[in-house]
Amino acid sequence: MDVVGVGALNLDLITGASAVGGSPLLARIDAYTGLRPPLESGSERLVEEPAVRAALECLRAEGVPLTPELGGSAFNALHALARLGRGLRLGYVSVAGSSPLEAVDPLAVLDGLGIDRSLVLPDPERLCGICLSVHDGGERTLLTHTGANTGIAGHVRRNFEEIAGTLAGARVVHVTSFLDPDGGAALRRLLDAVRERSPRTIVTFDPGHAWSTAPSDDVLAMAAASDYLLLNEREFTDLAPLLPGLRGTAVVKYPDRVEVRRPGSVERWTHRPLRDGEIEDATGAGDVFAAGVLAALAANRALLGAGVRLGMALAAHKLRHVGARGHDGFRAITGDFLRHPSRVR
Repeated sequence: MDVVGVGALNLDLITGASAVGGSPLLARIDAYTGLRPPLESGSERLVEEPAVRAALECLRAEGVPLTPELGGSAFNALHALARLGRGLRLGYVSVAGSSPLEAVDPLAVLDGLGIDRSLVLPDPERLCGICLSVHDGGERTLLTHTGANTGIAGHVRRNFEEIAGTLAGARVVHVTSFLDPDGGAALRRLLDAVRERSPRTIVTFDPGHAWSTAPSDDVLAMAAASDYLLLNEREFTDLAPLLPGLRGTAVVKYPDRVEVRRPGSVERWTHRPLRDGEIEDATGAGDVFAAGVLAALAANRALLGAGVRLGMALAAHKLRHVGARGHDGFRAITGDFLRHPSRVR
Protein backbone atom coordinates (compact mmCIF):
# COMPACT_ATOMS: atom_id res chain seq x y z
CA MET A 1 0.00 0.00 0.00
CA ASP A 2 1.02 3.62 -0.42
CA VAL A 3 -0.22 5.03 2.90
CA VAL A 4 -1.57 3.17 5.94
CA GLY A 5 -3.09 5.19 8.76
CA VAL A 6 -3.12 4.08 12.39
CA GLY A 7 -5.57 5.99 14.52
CA ALA A 8 -8.97 6.39 16.13
CA LEU A 9 -12.41 6.27 14.55
CA ASN A 10 -14.86 8.76 16.02
CA LEU A 11 -18.28 10.13 15.32
CA ASP A 12 -17.50 13.84 14.99
CA LEU A 13 -20.32 16.25 15.83
CA ILE A 14 -19.28 19.62 14.45
CA THR A 15 -20.52 23.15 15.06
CA GLY A 16 -19.69 25.48 12.19
CA ALA A 17 -18.95 29.18 12.68
CA SER A 18 -22.13 30.29 10.93
CA ALA A 19 -24.12 28.03 13.25
CA VAL A 20 -22.48 29.53 16.32
CA GLY A 21 -23.08 33.14 15.25
CA GLY A 22 -20.57 34.64 17.66
CA SER A 23 -22.08 33.07 20.77
CA PRO A 24 -19.46 32.35 23.50
CA LEU A 25 -20.21 28.65 23.48
CA LEU A 26 -17.31 27.38 25.56
CA ALA A 27 -18.34 29.48 28.56
CA ARG A 28 -21.92 28.25 28.25
CA ILE A 29 -20.83 24.61 27.99
CA ASP A 30 -18.62 25.07 31.06
CA ALA A 31 -21.55 26.48 33.02
CA TYR A 32 -23.96 23.79 31.82
CA THR A 33 -21.70 20.77 32.35
CA GLY A 34 -19.68 21.95 35.35
CA LEU A 35 -16.41 20.90 33.68
CA ARG A 36 -13.32 21.83 35.67
CA PRO A 37 -10.92 23.28 34.85
CA PRO A 38 -12.78 25.38 32.28
CA LEU A 39 -12.39 24.44 28.63
CA GLU A 40 -9.43 26.08 26.90
CA SER A 41 -9.99 27.28 23.35
CA GLY A 42 -8.06 25.21 20.80
CA SER A 43 -7.50 22.25 23.16
CA GLU A 44 -8.79 18.70 23.41
CA ARG A 45 -10.39 17.39 26.62
CA LEU A 46 -10.90 13.69 27.31
CA VAL A 47 -14.27 13.26 29.02
CA GLU A 48 -16.68 10.51 29.98
CA GLU A 49 -19.82 9.87 27.97
CA PRO A 50 -22.13 11.78 30.38
CA ALA A 51 -20.11 14.98 29.88
CA VAL A 52 -20.44 14.70 26.09
CA ARG A 53 -24.18 14.13 26.43
CA ALA A 54 -24.49 17.16 28.73
CA ALA A 55 -22.59 19.34 26.25
CA LEU A 56 -24.89 18.14 23.45
CA GLU A 57 -27.92 19.02 25.58
CA CYS A 58 -26.44 22.50 26.05
CA LEU A 59 -26.00 22.98 22.30
CA ARG A 60 -29.53 21.74 21.62
CA ALA A 61 -30.85 24.19 24.21
CA GLU A 62 -28.96 26.98 22.42
CA GLY A 63 -30.36 25.89 19.07
CA VAL A 64 -26.92 25.15 17.61
CA PRO A 65 -27.08 22.64 14.72
CA LEU A 66 -24.46 19.90 14.48
CA THR A 67 -22.92 18.26 11.42
CA PRO A 68 -22.15 14.53 11.92
CA GLU A 69 -19.06 13.10 10.19
CA LEU A 70 -16.74 10.14 10.63
CA GLY A 71 -13.53 11.46 12.15
CA GLY A 72 -10.30 10.72 13.94
CA SER A 73 -7.01 12.42 13.09
CA ALA A 74 -5.47 9.69 10.92
CA PHE A 75 -8.83 8.97 9.29
CA ASN A 76 -9.26 12.66 8.40
CA ALA A 77 -5.88 12.60 6.67
CA LEU A 78 -6.71 9.44 4.71
CA HIS A 79 -10.15 10.78 3.83
CA ALA A 80 -8.47 13.82 2.28
CA LEU A 81 -5.93 11.60 0.49
CA ALA A 82 -8.74 9.54 -1.00
CA ARG A 83 -10.29 12.71 -2.44
CA LEU A 84 -7.10 13.98 -4.15
CA GLY A 85 -7.69 11.78 -7.19
CA ARG A 86 -4.15 10.38 -7.25
CA GLY A 87 -5.09 6.70 -7.12
CA LEU A 88 -3.27 6.07 -3.86
CA ARG A 89 -3.67 2.64 -2.23
CA LEU A 90 -4.82 3.38 1.29
CA GLY A 91 -5.36 1.25 4.40
CA TYR A 92 -6.38 1.79 8.01
CA VAL A 93 -5.69 0.18 11.39
CA SER A 94 -8.26 0.88 14.10
CA VAL A 95 -11.22 -0.37 16.14
CA ALA A 96 -14.72 0.51 14.90
CA GLY A 97 -17.43 0.70 17.53
CA SER A 98 -21.11 1.08 16.75
CA SER A 99 -22.36 4.48 15.67
CA PRO A 100 -25.54 5.93 17.19
CA LEU A 101 -26.28 7.41 13.76
CA GLU A 102 -27.02 5.06 10.86
CA ALA A 103 -25.90 7.74 8.40
CA VAL A 104 -22.33 7.57 9.78
CA ASP A 105 -21.39 3.89 9.82
CA PRO A 106 -17.58 3.68 10.13
CA LEU A 107 -17.11 0.55 8.01
CA ALA A 108 -19.44 1.78 5.27
CA VAL A 109 -17.65 5.13 5.10
CA LEU A 110 -14.25 3.42 4.76
CA ASP A 111 -15.63 1.20 2.00
CA GLY A 112 -17.10 4.20 0.19
CA LEU A 113 -13.71 5.92 0.15
CA GLY A 114 -11.88 2.81 -1.06
CA ILE A 115 -9.79 2.55 2.12
CA ASP A 116 -8.80 -1.01 2.95
CA ARG A 117 -10.30 -1.96 6.33
CA SER A 118 -9.03 -5.52 6.70
CA LEU A 119 -7.16 -4.37 9.84
CA VAL A 120 -10.09 -2.44 11.31
CA LEU A 121 -11.59 -4.50 14.14
CA PRO A 122 -15.39 -4.23 14.36
CA ASP A 123 -16.64 -3.91 17.95
CA PRO A 124 -20.44 -3.68 17.70
CA GLU A 125 -20.92 -4.14 21.44
CA ARG A 126 -19.27 -0.80 22.27
CA LEU A 127 -20.08 2.75 21.25
CA CYS A 128 -17.63 4.29 18.83
CA GLY A 129 -15.57 7.26 19.95
CA ILE A 130 -17.54 10.51 20.03
CA CYS A 131 -15.89 13.86 19.47
CA LEU A 132 -17.79 17.11 19.91
CA SER A 133 -16.02 19.88 17.97
CA VAL A 134 -16.97 23.38 19.06
CA HIS A 135 -16.01 26.45 17.01
CA ASP A 136 -15.24 29.31 19.37
CA GLY A 137 -13.12 32.41 18.79
CA GLY A 138 -11.69 31.12 15.49
CA GLU A 139 -10.45 27.90 17.15
CA ARG A 140 -11.87 24.42 17.41
CA THR A 141 -12.12 22.83 20.84
CA LEU A 142 -12.68 19.09 21.20
CA LEU A 143 -14.53 17.11 23.85
CA THR A 144 -13.70 13.47 23.22
CA HIS A 145 -15.14 10.26 24.61
CA THR A 146 -12.86 7.40 23.60
CA GLY A 147 -15.46 4.63 23.33
CA ALA A 148 -14.27 1.54 21.45
CA ASN A 149 -10.93 3.20 20.63
CA THR A 150 -9.63 1.93 23.98
CA GLY A 151 -9.51 -1.50 22.35
CA ILE A 152 -6.56 -0.66 20.09
CA ALA A 153 -3.90 -2.11 22.41
CA GLY A 154 -5.68 -5.47 22.56
CA HIS A 155 -6.24 -5.43 18.78
CA VAL A 156 -2.52 -4.82 18.16
CA ARG A 157 -1.46 -7.54 20.61
CA ARG A 158 -3.81 -10.17 19.18
CA ASN A 159 -3.03 -9.40 15.53
CA PHE A 160 0.55 -8.18 15.89
CA GLU A 161 2.18 -10.14 13.07
CA GLU A 162 -0.48 -9.31 10.50
CA ILE A 163 -0.53 -5.61 11.38
CA ALA A 164 3.27 -5.29 11.54
CA GLY A 165 3.63 -7.07 8.22
CA THR A 166 1.12 -4.78 6.50
CA LEU A 167 2.75 -1.63 7.87
CA ALA A 168 6.22 -2.85 6.88
CA GLY A 169 4.96 -3.30 3.33
CA ALA A 170 3.66 0.27 3.05
CA ARG A 171 5.52 3.23 1.61
CA VAL A 172 4.25 5.54 4.37
CA VAL A 173 2.77 4.77 7.81
CA HIS A 174 0.91 7.65 9.46
CA VAL A 175 0.37 7.27 13.22
CA THR A 176 -1.83 9.45 15.41
CA SER A 177 -2.85 9.33 19.05
CA PHE A 178 -5.21 6.92 20.78
CA LEU A 179 -6.60 8.10 24.08
CA ASP A 180 -6.12 4.57 25.44
CA PRO A 181 -3.99 4.07 28.58
CA ASP A 182 -2.18 1.15 26.91
CA GLY A 183 -2.25 2.49 23.36
CA GLY A 184 1.13 4.22 23.45
CA ALA A 185 3.00 1.11 24.57
CA ALA A 186 1.30 -1.07 21.96
CA LEU A 187 2.01 1.36 19.14
CA ARG A 188 5.63 1.82 20.22
CA ARG A 189 6.24 -1.93 20.04
CA LEU A 190 4.49 -2.03 16.66
CA LEU A 191 6.60 0.77 15.18
CA ASP A 192 9.78 -0.81 16.53
CA ALA A 193 8.87 -3.97 14.60
CA VAL A 194 8.13 -1.98 11.43
CA ARG A 195 11.50 -0.23 11.72
CA GLU A 196 13.30 -3.54 12.11
CA ARG A 197 11.51 -5.21 9.19
CA SER A 198 11.47 -2.32 6.74
CA PRO A 199 13.89 0.57 7.35
CA ARG A 200 12.75 2.21 4.09
CA THR A 201 9.13 2.58 5.22
CA ILE A 202 8.51 6.25 6.07
CA VAL A 203 6.94 6.78 9.49
CA THR A 204 5.06 10.01 10.18
CA PHE A 205 3.70 10.79 13.63
CA ASP A 206 1.10 13.35 14.67
CA PRO A 207 0.77 13.07 18.47
CA GLY A 208 -1.97 15.69 18.75
CA HIS A 209 -2.77 17.90 21.70
CA ALA A 210 -3.22 15.27 24.41
CA TRP A 211 -0.06 13.27 23.71
CA SER A 212 2.02 16.43 23.22
CA THR A 213 1.05 18.21 26.42
CA ALA A 214 1.52 15.15 28.65
CA PRO A 215 3.71 12.70 26.70
CA SER A 216 4.54 9.30 28.14
CA ASP A 217 7.92 7.66 27.63
CA ASP A 218 6.34 5.60 24.84
CA VAL A 219 5.09 8.71 23.05
CA LEU A 220 8.51 10.35 23.31
CA ALA A 221 10.15 7.19 21.96
CA MET A 222 7.78 7.13 18.97
CA ALA A 223 8.42 10.81 18.32
CA ALA A 224 12.18 10.29 18.42
CA ALA A 225 12.01 7.29 16.08
CA SER A 226 9.71 8.87 13.48
CA ASP A 227 10.98 10.21 10.17
CA TYR A 228 8.55 13.14 10.24
CA LEU A 229 6.77 14.77 13.17
CA LEU A 230 3.65 16.77 12.28
CA LEU A 231 2.97 19.39 14.95
CA ASN A 232 1.33 22.73 15.52
CA GLU A 233 3.10 25.58 17.30
CA ARG A 234 1.91 24.66 20.78
CA GLU A 235 2.68 20.97 20.35
CA PHE A 236 6.19 21.76 19.13
CA THR A 237 6.75 24.08 22.11
CA ASP A 238 5.69 21.30 24.49
CA LEU A 239 7.57 18.43 22.83
CA ALA A 240 10.79 19.97 21.48
CA PRO A 241 12.51 20.43 24.88
CA LEU A 242 11.84 16.73 25.62
CA LEU A 243 13.45 15.55 22.37
CA PRO A 244 17.07 16.73 22.42
CA GLY A 245 19.07 15.55 19.45
CA LEU A 246 15.98 14.77 17.36
CA ARG A 247 17.20 13.13 14.15
CA GLY A 248 13.96 13.26 12.21
CA THR A 249 12.21 16.17 10.51
CA ALA A 250 9.64 18.31 12.33
CA VAL A 251 6.96 19.92 10.16
CA VAL A 252 5.56 22.69 12.36
CA LYS A 253 2.39 24.66 11.58
CA TYR A 254 2.15 28.29 12.71
CA PRO A 255 -0.73 30.70 12.00
CA ASP A 256 1.20 32.44 9.19
CA ARG A 257 3.73 29.82 8.05
CA VAL A 258 4.97 26.26 8.08
CA GLU A 259 8.51 25.44 9.16
CA VAL A 260 10.36 22.27 8.19
CA ARG A 261 12.98 21.75 10.88
CA ARG A 262 15.85 19.37 10.24
CA PRO A 263 19.00 19.02 12.33
CA GLY A 264 20.98 22.17 11.56
CA SER A 265 18.44 23.82 9.21
CA VAL A 266 15.01 25.44 9.09
CA GLU A 267 13.01 25.98 5.90
CA ARG A 268 9.89 28.21 5.88
CA TRP A 269 6.81 28.59 3.73
CA THR A 270 4.56 31.58 4.50
CA HIS A 271 0.89 32.13 3.80
CA ARG A 272 -1.84 34.65 4.62
CA PRO A 273 -3.90 33.44 7.58
CA LEU A 274 -7.63 33.47 6.99
CA ARG A 275 -9.60 36.04 8.93
CA ASP A 276 -12.07 34.78 11.53
CA GLY A 277 -14.98 35.65 9.26
CA GLU A 278 -13.55 33.43 6.52
CA ILE A 279 -13.28 30.34 8.74
CA GLU A 280 -16.34 28.12 8.89
CA ASP A 281 -14.85 25.07 10.63
CA ALA A 282 -11.30 24.27 11.75
CA THR A 283 -12.00 20.62 12.66
CA GLY A 284 -9.45 18.41 10.93
CA ALA A 285 -7.71 21.24 9.08
CA GLY A 286 -4.34 20.09 10.40
CA ASP A 287 -5.12 16.56 9.20
CA VAL A 288 -5.99 17.87 5.75
CA PHE A 289 -2.63 19.67 5.74
CA ALA A 290 -1.02 16.35 6.66
CA ALA A 291 -2.65 14.76 3.60
CA GLY A 292 -0.65 17.07 1.35
CA VAL A 293 2.58 16.07 3.08
CA LEU A 294 1.69 12.35 3.00
CA ALA A 295 0.84 12.46 -0.71
CA ALA A 296 4.24 14.01 -1.41
CA LEU A 297 6.15 11.51 0.70
CA ALA A 298 4.32 8.58 -0.90
CA ALA A 299 5.55 9.80 -4.28
CA ASN A 300 9.08 10.98 -3.47
CA ARG A 301 10.75 12.36 -0.34
CA ALA A 302 12.14 15.13 -2.53
CA LEU A 303 8.60 16.45 -2.98
CA LEU A 304 8.24 17.45 0.68
CA GLY A 305 8.28 21.17 -0.08
CA ALA A 306 5.57 20.74 -2.70
CA GLY A 307 3.63 18.67 -0.18
CA VAL A 308 3.82 21.48 2.37
CA ARG A 309 2.49 23.97 -0.18
CA LEU A 310 -0.26 21.56 -1.22
CA GLY A 311 -1.16 20.94 2.41
CA MET A 312 -1.48 24.68 3.06
CA ALA A 313 -3.74 25.10 0.03
CA LEU A 314 -5.93 22.14 1.00
CA ALA A 315 -6.22 23.32 4.61
CA ALA A 316 -7.17 26.85 3.54
CA HIS A 317 -9.93 25.40 1.37
CA LYS A 318 -11.14 23.06 4.12
CA LEU A 319 -11.36 25.90 6.67
CA ARG A 320 -14.08 27.52 4.56
CA HIS A 321 -16.36 24.47 4.81
CA VAL A 322 -17.97 22.48 7.60
CA GLY A 323 -16.58 18.97 7.92
CA ALA A 324 -15.84 17.35 4.57
CA ARG A 325 -18.32 19.40 2.54
CA GLY A 326 -15.55 21.06 0.55
CA HIS A 327 -13.49 17.94 -0.14
CA ASP A 328 -14.85 17.67 -3.70
CA GLY A 329 -12.57 20.61 -4.53
CA PHE A 330 -9.37 18.82 -3.49
CA ARG A 331 -8.71 17.15 -6.85
CA ALA A 332 -8.65 20.50 -8.67
CA ILE A 333 -6.45 22.11 -6.02
CA THR A 334 -3.89 19.29 -6.17
CA GLY A 335 -3.18 20.06 -9.83
CA ASP A 336 0.53 20.44 -10.50
CA PHE A 337 1.75 20.61 -6.90
CA LEU A 338 3.40 17.19 -6.90
CA ARG A 339 4.61 17.10 -10.49
CA HIS A 340 8.18 18.28 -9.93
CA PRO A 341 10.50 17.57 -6.96
CA SER A 342 11.39 20.55 -4.81
CA ARG A 343 14.91 20.99 -3.53
CA VAL A 344 15.76 18.92 -0.44
CA ARG A 345 17.71 20.77 2.25
